[in-house]
Amino acid sequence: MKKYRFLHLLLAVGLVLGSAACDEDTLDEVDTNPNSPEDVSVSLLMPQVTMAVPTAVTGVDLAWYSSVLVQHTTGVHGQMQDADRRSGLEDATLLNNIWNTIYFVVLPDLDAIIRKGSEGGDEAGNWTHVGIAKVLKAYTLSTATDAWGPVPASEAGQGIENRRPAFDAQQEVYNQIHALLDEAIADLAKPAATNPGGQDFIYGGNAELWTKAAYSLKARYWMRLSNVNTAAAQNALDAAENGFESAADNFTFNQYVASAIGEHPWWQEANDRSHHAVSESFVETLQTLNDPRLEAMVAIVPDSGRIVGAPSGTQTNDQANVSFSDVTNPNNTATGPYVLSPTSPMPMMTYDELQFIRAEAHLRLGNTAEAFEAYQEGIRAAMMRQINPSDEAIEDYLSNPALPQTATALSLENIIRQKWIAFFYFQPFEAYNDWRRTGIPEFVDEHPISPPPVRFPYPQAEIDANEANVPDIRGIEIFTNPIWWMDGEEEV
Repeated sequence: MKKYRFLHLLLAVGLVLGSAACDEDTLDEVDTNPNSPEDVSVSLLMPQVTMAVPTAVTGVDLAWYSSVLVQHTTGVHGQMQDADRRSGLEDATLLNNIWNTIYFVVLPDLDAIIRKGSEGGDEAGNWTHVGIAKVLKAYTLSTATDAWGPVPASEAGQGIENRRPAFDAQQEVYNQIHALLDEAIADLAKPAATNPGGQDFIYGGNAELWTKAAYSLKARYWMRLSNVNTAAAQNALDAAENGFESAADNFTFNQYVASAIGEHPWWQEANDRSHHAVSESFVETLQTLNDPRLEAMVAIVPDSGRIVGAPSGTQTNDQANVSFSDVTNPNNTATGPYVLSPTSPMPMMTYDELQFIRAEAHLRLGNTAEAFEAYQEGIRAAMMRQINPSDEAIEDYLSNPALPQTATALSLENIIRQKWIAFFYFQPFEAYNDWRRTGIPEFVDEHPISPPPVRFPYPQAEIDANEANVPDIRGIEIFTNPIWWMDGEEEV
C-alpha cells in the first residue's frame, strides 16, 4: 500500500523505513548506519517515537482496514472496497508497511531509548524517557500481537545479531506487555536526570500523566484476556483505580499540522484516496438509539439532503462521496465543526474507554450498580469528547428509553455497543479487538458476504526473511484460526 505524506515528516526527523525483504548486505549497511538509533540521543529519539506510534502504528493501514471490518465505514473505492467485498484480505502483502514500521523503526528506537537511559547506558538516569519508551513499547507490542497473534517480542530488535527472531506465543507477549508497563510505572516514579518536555509530543514530559496512561493500558490489556483469564475483570478494575481520572488525562496525540507533510493520516486518506464512506450499520445504529451524535458527526449527502450510510459489501463506487455520507463536514458549512480535519487529535486511549472497561468488569463480577454508573459516565465522556453537547442534551440521551434505564437492565451488549460508537472514527482497531473478544456488535458477523477475518495475514516480507519461525497460518486461515485470547489455544 502506498505510504502517506506524513512519512516524509518522520524522515525529516531521522526515521528510515526498513524492509525485511532487503538482502544481507543492505541490512548490514542499515545496521552500521551512523544515523542509527544507537548514535542518536534520547532527546532526539523522543519526538520520533511519540509521533510514530500514534501515527504509523495504529493510525494508518491497520485502522483503515479495521474500520471496514467493524462497519464503522464501508469501503467504496479501491483497496477498502475490495476488503469490504472480502477480496485480498488474505494477501500476505496487506500489512507489510505496518510490520516494517513496528520492527524496523519503532521498536529499535524505543529499545535504544531504554538502553541509553537505563543504568549502564550512555545517558543513564533519564528515567522519564525510559518510562515513556516502555509504555510505548507495550502499546506497540500489543498492536502487533492483537493483529497477528504470535510475534517476535523477546528477540525483537536485535538487528544483525539475530536476523530471524523467534515468534513468542501470544500469552507470553501479554506477560511481557504487563511487565513493561509495571517497569514503566516504577521508572516514571524515579528522579530523572532530564525531562523530555516538549520533545514528548503526547504529554509534554508529564510523568504523572504517563503513569495514568500505563495503568489505563493495563486495564485495557487485562480486559482483553476476559476469555482466557478468570481474574481479568478484577485485575482490570485494580489497574483502573490508578488510571485516568478525567478526559484531561486522555492518551492522545494532538500535534498534527495543516501542511502537506504533517496532516492527520485519516485526512490524507480522505483527500488522497477517499476509500471510505460512513457505514449503513453505523447510521442505523445511531438512528435506533436516537443518538444526537449522528447528525453532529456524519455529513448529509448534498444531492439528497439526507444522511445515507453505505451498505456493507456495496458494489457502488463512491470515491466522490455523492451517494453516501462521510465525516469531513457534518454541518455542511464552510467552517465546520469537523470530525475529521488536518489537525484532528488521534486518541490512543481515553477516559471514556476506561469507564466502559470498568463497566464491563463490574458487570462480569456481578456489581450491577457500579457497572451502570461507569456505563453512564462512559457515555457522558464519549459524547463530550466527540461532539461537546450541552449537559441537558447528554442527560436527555441517557434518559432515552432506547438505552437501559436501570442497573438490572444493563447488558454486555449495551456496554460494547456504546464503546463501539465511542471508538468512531479513529480507533476502529480497538473496536475490532472487542468484536473478536465478545462477538459484539452482532451485525458485524452478518456481513452479506462473510464475517471478517479473525486475524491479519503474516507479512510476505517476514515470510521471505524468516519463514522457519513464522507460524504456518496462510491464506483463508485468517478467517478460521482465532488468536489465543479469543479461544485459549496457542499456536507456537
